[in-house]
Amino acid sequence: MVGISRAREFSRRSADEKPNAKNAKISTGPAKVLTVCWLLEEDSYFTSYNRTASAVDLAIEHANKFIMPESLKLQYVFGSTGNSCSHTMYSAALTVYDFYQKGITCNMFLGSSCSHTTASIYGFAERFDVPIFGCPSVDSWSIQQDSEKTYYNLVLQPAFGYSDLADFFIRLLELHGYTHVALFRDDSYSFFSFISQSVMRYFQLRNPALYANSFVTSFRSLHTTKQLYKPLLVAANDRTRVYILLMHSAGVRKLMLAARELGYTKGQHVFYLIELYDLAYWGKLDPTVGDAEDLAAKEAFKSVLVVGFYQQQQTFDPEFEDKVKTGARQHYHYTFNPLEPSVLLYAMTVNDLYEHDGNYTNGSAIIDAITNSTFDGFRGDKISVGEDGARDRDYSVKYYEPTTDQFIVFVYMLYLQGATANAGNDTFRYPVPLKWPSPDGQLPPSEPVCGFRDDKCRNEGLSTSVLTTVVVVPLLVVLGLVVPGIFVGYKFWKMRMEYNPNWWKIMTEVLNVKDNRSGSKKTLASVSTTGTSNRSGTSYVCEIFATYKGTKVGLIDVSDKKKSPTKELIDELTILKGVDDANLQHFIGIAVSANDVCEFIVAELCTKGTLSDTLDNEMVKLDWLFKNSMIRDIVLGMTHLHGSPIQSHGNLSSLTCLVDVRFTIKISDYGLSFFRSRADLQPFSGKDADRQLSNLFWRAPELLRQVMPAKGTPKGDVYSFAIILQQIILRSSPFELPSDPLEMTDTEILSEVAAANIPPVRPRVPRSACSNELYDLMERCWEEVPIERPTFPKIKDRLRKVIGNVGDNIVDILFKRMEQYANDLEQKVADQTQQFMDEKTRSEQLLSQLLPKPVAAALTRGIQVDPEAFSSVTIFFSDIVGFTTLSAKGSPMDVIDLLNGLYTFFDSILEKYDVYKVETIGDAYMVSSGLPVRNGNKHASEIACMAIDLREGIAKFAVPHRPGETIEIRIGINSGPCVAGIVGLKMPRYCLFGDTVNMASRMESTGEPMKIQISMETRDLLNDIGGFVLVERGLTAVKGKGSLITFWLLSKQESG
Repeated sequence: MVGISRAREFSRRSADEKPNAKNAKISTGPAKVLTVCWLLEEDSYFTSYNRTASAVDLAIEHANKFIMPESLKLQYVFGSTGNSCSHTMYSAALTVYDFYQKGITCNMFLGSSCSHTTASIYGFAERFDVPIFGCPSVDSWSIQQDSEKTYYNLVLQPAFGYSDLADFFIRLLELHGYTHVALFRDDSYSFFSFISQSVMRYFQLRNPALYANSFVTSFRSLHTTKQLYKPLLVAANDRTRVYILLMHSAGVRKLMLAARELGYTKGQHVFYLIELYDLAYWGKLDPTVGDAEDLAAKEAFKSVLVVGFYQQQQTFDPEFEDKVKTGARQHYHYTFNPLEPSVLLYAMTVNDLYEHDGNYTNGSAIIDAITNSTFDGFRGDKISVGEDGARDRDYSVKYYEPTTDQFIVFVYMLYLQGATANAGNDTFRYPVPLKWPSPDGQLPPSEPVCGFRDDKCRNEGLSTSVLTTVVVVPLLVVLGLVVPGIFVGYKFWKMRMEYNPNWWKIMTEVLNVKDNRSGSKKTLASVSTTGTSNRSGTSYVCEIFATYKGTKVGLIDVSDKKKSPTKELIDELTILKGVDDANLQHFIGIAVSANDVCEFIVAELCTKGTLSDTLDNEMVKLDWLFKNSMIRDIVLGMTHLHGSPIQSHGNLSSLTCLVDVRFTIKISDYGLSFFRSRADLQPFSGKDADRQLSNLFWRAPELLRQVMPAKGTPKGDVYSFAIILQQIILRSSPFELPSDPLEMTDTEILSEVAAANIPPVRPRVPRSACSNELYDLMERCWEEVPIERPTFPKIKDRLRKVIGNVGDNIVDILFKRMEQYANDLEQKVADQTQQFMDEKTRSEQLLSQLLPKPVAAALTRGIQVDPEAFSSVTIFFSDIVGFTTLSAKGSPMDVIDLLNGLYTFFDSILEKYDVYKVETIGDAYMVSSGLPVRNGNKHASEIACMAIDLREGIAKFAVPHRPGETIEIRIGINSGPCVAGIVGLKMPRYCLFGDTVNMASRMESTGEPMKIQISMETRDLLNDIGGFVLVERGLTAVKGKGSLITFWLLSKQESG
């Protein structure tokens, strides 16, 4: 394909005249016009309208003049998608929808730079077969979760993509022999979160060994100080010496200073950073900022290696680039240098297809023509687009030279062979030697000689020569002769005894099959279960099972598939052998006939049928304890399955969730895509008269629109789980609301789901049918955009908050249910008792932190704690002076930091005295003494001494985020009788009641800053005890009490 020509003229437009749906540049004459729909986010990481408008203007004009044929011309319309980068919004889809409503036909989508935006408009691209040319980083890898490019294949990335950057890191780490890596992810910036996910996912696919030894440490640089970076670095130091810092440049300097103070910048640690090109979003790396730590920062940055794009010397028309700069400055008030090649690549491809009688309006044809191809750019550079649709970039690695305060390229990698003269076949080039701060000037090894924790080298006090001569050498000789022989012999014996390549094969003749089926056989495609229920509700009839080695097993009939074992099946069985979980149906083997044809899948017998059977059986009473246990079992099973090499289920439904004799849900029909029918994987069309459409109710919308992978996708499983949630909540079939039947056919329902309407069509579930938290979780799981659905580990975490402790105490519930169906459960009860006792111990520990220890101990022993009257106690109240004003000056986080620091200080003082912290309400702090354990009249002196210490300490308390500012408190104390007891069941509280409590509160509210006001009752008790300095305040107006004489507690009397 020919190189891109250079333009000679520049189009002019005022800065206010953005082209839009009403103001498109329409060509005149007989030429056919192709429309480029330019979509841009207002919160894009990489660009803005003013930065790119000039380049797009000139590219369109250039393409029409020098590339496009006379009968074809380009125009463009602009549409803003709002803040679709930082928020999940439908604004991008609405913008495109508005285009089509106004009669604008998009032949190309240009400019989306965020995965949220691209994913939301992809439905239009797929529907109308339109290619998407994204801004930096939006390739198929940044959108879809699976590693194969089976979806989003209309997305092209001519700038760069996450997968390309991740591939370079693998090459770079392999070049230096690094196998253990820590990724430090800055969650203050969503770009670093996305790139971290893509890099780890790429590691997992391309280098599993590297992925296994890599881990991610997350933080927020906007709230992380130098001291807070230290524990993160120390924790990572136990596992690696190589760090990839995905973070803003401002945070990099603080982290490197922390690393220097820890001694990590002496050449034994490597810190890789990313600065692909100059962009304000991720800042500019610079150790010198003009403060006292500049010299230390320059020293620390010697251990930094910066990854960026490698820019070769290029030849291009300076007049052309000057027009871009000048036009951007004059017409859009912004200077922008590089010209995105997307429009010109599109124009070249359209022209090429046009000349060869190809379908130049077909998006798939355009993408196929560009991928796996190399083009000559207008700047003289090479543009190579790989099979993943992302541009293959050249990268460089720079080290820091403190004497010149510059970053210098010491190695770069060329993807395009022959791009420079005398390039040869080497991928990596070294223009200058690396200057590294280690003693030998070389990069450190992947792992230190003595290990990351320095635990692989031992010295017992003897010199090396003596230890080697006397102990090590003879021992090594003996071990070298004896141990290998024993070990090798044992290994051969064990392998011979255990090796059985046909572990999965079961001859049909050894199975004592009992087949209760009537009519035609059930197959794996129609019913993936070991039986069905009798709809009369009287009993459950298992239709097909067998006895194998004295144990009853369930069978799934696959004889109609007429398949013989192949390498594909053996590979799946090898993976399936290592998967075992309490909530997954245990796979036993495959029964084959004498002529080696697979007849049955043999698995664990689940005698209670499917989840659908249980939901339909009116004899089974389902309360929320039972429903929560079902939901929990499904989530635990799928979490384990997604974390295994199988990775996804692909056919999750209430028909593949089986119920065993203990009413535990076990997920079946996983890991054997070999037996799945190709016809069942086809997209939904609405015209398949013979197809069982009800089985598609659990299939995700994106999989209804395409050929589903035989193994499914993880995000598709999450959608299926949401439909099962609807069934459990309503105890109904999919998309069925029992109280309001839906008058739609299966075809109509599936057509609406696959259409990707806004809002999308989903089952009707009243909010009152379940808790708000569970309803929100269900909505998240059936999101239209797959990447917006949570993973099963995150669902597991959220479920713990939704159903509380039911997930831990489900054993008791299961025992009550199983008592109705079995009599001999003694052994199973014993197996679960220990779990119950462990939970009981944890509950007791938690209870002792929420309630006074004597009260908690009594509740633990089962003793009822009745309200108790105390004849004499002392109550303490304190309040922050001007708390409302103080709160208004800072953010909510500042207020929380203030109260947390203040009450932590209060709690440390309380530990010295015989007092009990009752509660804190906002800035109010309440303490009592003399209950629940009586201490005579000592309670008055304990509270008084505590109050004096608090008042003295608060004067030295530093307000967080406000240096030099102090706070003041009012303190009130009263003594007298009160009643105390446990209030509430769900969150029990130990509360105090009585006029003594109210009077103590009045003492605080009528007091003065930094003074301790006490009542006459407290004064009398302190005088009897002695040792305190008291001063009468006089008459004080007390609400509800009139005027009372109160006193100031000044201090303790000095001894002697």
